[in-house]
Parts: sequence; C-alpha cells; structure tokens
Amino acid sequence: MKRLLFSLLFGFLLLGLAQSPSRVPPGWLEIPGPEGTMCSDGSPWKFYVSPGAANKVVLDFQGGGACWNEGTCNPQTATYTRTVQAGELFLAQGIYNRLSIANPFYGWTHIFVPYCTADVHWGNATVQYGQTTIQHKGAVNAKAALEWLFANRPNPDTVFVTGCSAGAYGAVMWAPYVMQHYPNTKVIQLGDAGVGVVNESFANAGFKNWKAEGALPDWIPDLAAAKADASKIRLPTIYAAIAKAYPKDVLAQYTTAQDNTQIFFYGLMKGERQPSQATAVEWVQGALANLAAIKQSSPNFFSFVAPGGQHCVIPRPEFYTLKVGDTSLLEWVNKLVKTGNPGDVAPPR
Repeated sequence: MKRLLFSLLFGFLLLGLAQSPSRVPPGWLEIPGPEGTMCSDGSPWKFYVSPGAANKVVLDFQGGGACWNEGTCNPQTATYTRTVQAGELFLAQGIYNRLSIANPFYGWTHIFVPYCTADVHWGNATVQYGQTTIQHKGAVNAKAALEWLFANRPNPDTVFVTGCSAGAYGAVMWAPYVMQHYPNTKVIQLGDAGVGVVNESFANAGFKNWKAEGALPDWIPDLAAAKADASKIRLPTIYAAIAKAYPKDVLAQYTTAQDNTQIFFYGLMKGERQPSQATAVEWVQGALANLAAIKQSSPNFFSFVAPGGQHCVIPRPEFYTLKVGDTSLLEWVNKLVKTGNPGDVAPPR
C-alpha cells in the first residue's frame, strides 16, 4: 500500500510540474502536432525534442493510463491523461537528467512523445462512451513524431526506443517502423513497466475500440492474424514477431515483480475497482509467463525483473541506483545499448 501511495504521489508531482508557468521545459523544443493529431478530449497535441547528436537518438513514448469502456473513460475517473503534460521533462530525473554524464543517453537527441489518448499510443478511432467522446488518436500522434525523426535525423547510428507504462506499449509497437526505415541502424527497444497481461474481456473491448490493429506493421507476416482481428492482439506475439523479423536488433523489457499499477489496471480489466489478492497473483503469473514466452522464441530479447511493486524506472532517480543481486540496472542498460546482449536479470527466489 505504501508503494502504491508513493506511485500516486509521484504521478501528482509530475502533473504539477507539467502545469508549471514555463511553457517549454528547459533544454527542450516544443513541436506543434500537425493536422489530425490531438488528445483524448480533442485538445491540441504536441511533442518535445532535446537536440543532441545527430547519430544517436532516444525515441521515448510517455505513459499515462488508458480507458476502454464507459467506466474507465468517464471524466470523473483518474485512469487516463486527457491533455499534453510534460512533468517528466521538468522533473529531469532518470533518463531525463540531460546534464548527467552517468546518463547512458548523455548528449543524444531525445524525442519525447506525450501521451493523452488513452490507447497506449495504438489507437485511431473516435468512440462514444456514454456521454463522453474520446479521441483515441495515439497512432496518429506517434506517426507524426516518427515523421519528424525520419526527416530530421536521416542517418543515425543508434536509435533507442523506450517508454514507461503505456509508453512501453508505444515503444514496442513503433520500434519496427524505426527498424524498417533505418535498415543499417542499430535499434534497441526497451519497454518499462508494460508486460501486457490482459484478459479476453479487455482484448475484445480495448483493442477493438481503439482500432489498434491499424498500428500493427502490415509487412510482418506473423502479425497477420492480429491485424485481421484486434481481439487477437497479445504482447508476446508482437515481441516475438518483431524479434524474428529483425534479428539484428534488440528488444527488452523492465518490470518489478509485483508492479502495483499494472496489477491495478489488470484488476480494472476484470471489473475490480481495487484488485483482489487473487488478481495480483494472476498478474504475477501472467507477467512471468509473458516474459518466458517471448524469450523462448526470441534470442534477441532480454528482461530485467526487479523485486517490489514500484511502477516505472526510467523517469526516476532509481534508474541510477537500482541493483538486483550484483547487477545494477544502469550497468544492464549500458550493456543493452553497447553490446546488445546484457543477459536476463531476475530477483533470487
């Protein structure tokens, strides 16, 4: 419970910083979204770029909940972000600490893709939930950021695609677009706190309502079934298909073993306002099963599982201090970027 309260307080702090009187975070450029981009409430969408080396790029998808039915999309709920916020950039911790030479991405160009569409960056639909209209336009917004990347960084050596929470799903969905566009570039994907444990009810509501199938790469054969029927979308299938299609690139996931926020959303998928102990156990089992399924078929996939229930690490100071056994997360990420083979890390049993 204390960890859950800390996570909620951390989120409120980010929100407060995002509403700072300063329009643009220091060291960042604000790029207005083109026509067709928008947030869930129809308000304007924009993204941010911190200029750096032209040959090294971070493409970073923000987190911020989700909604998929009348209960979760009701304006009175706190399950999704409605407008562009940039709290991570103001707080400047974790990978957002652009001044620290300890940051593995020090000096890199950093593209920050805000999230305000309640669809894990996958949607392209306008949906009426009761009296509320939601613009699920995450895929439209993501493509606008990709277009900027491709136009302004035409020949990078390395692109690191990442994101926390809902951004973890954006990172894996849009990584193959980066891989396809830059065939001679080293592309590394790291999803932070988004291991994809879902139930059938959610798959038939969320993925279908968002029209998430439209975001799936149509040139990867192993995704054809999910492309034809959104209810068949599953994260292990997406990871395995991308890993197979791009064996020279690297994919990875980070999570805590009892992530409070991921368990909370899994509970919502089951209709629970507060997840039961049985639901928490189901999520833990599902998370480990998903990671194992991806690894079994994907030698270029790696995972780092930390103990505890904290949600997300890349926007936090723990990014620099967390260790599991003798392996620090910072060391693991550096190996992921430099060698593409950091190994798998899990807490001792």
